[in-house]
Amino acid sequence: MSLALPLVRFFIYWALHMIGDFAFQSVWMISEKGKSWEVLIYHCLTYTAPFVVCLLHPDLTEHVTPQGLALIFISHIFIDAAKSRWGWIKRIWVDQLWHLSMIALAIALGWM
Repeated sequence: MSLALPLVRFFIYWALHMIGDFAFQSVWMISEKGKSWEVLIYHCLTYTAPFVVCLLHPDLTEHVTPQGLALIFISHIFIDAAKSRWGWIKRIWVDQLWHLSMIALAIALGWM
């Protein structure tokens, strides 16, 4: 299976998304990110960390760019703020669809 294929990378990034957004998010982050920008930024940094680790994989290093990491990080701030601070996003599946759309956009732009 070639990591040059965008669909293969999408599924790898989806797994990293699940790790960063669920496994790495503490109960404290969940309860406080809607109240504190600082906690929201902490969550987004820990969310982005698994994507940064891709730079260590020789087949992914050529695909992961600073622009892609910035898009993943910054979009996560806005999407999570829309859900936890502003209440614009009500359902978890909408939140997740937005996050996965940003990953797909980064791949389409050649940034991941």
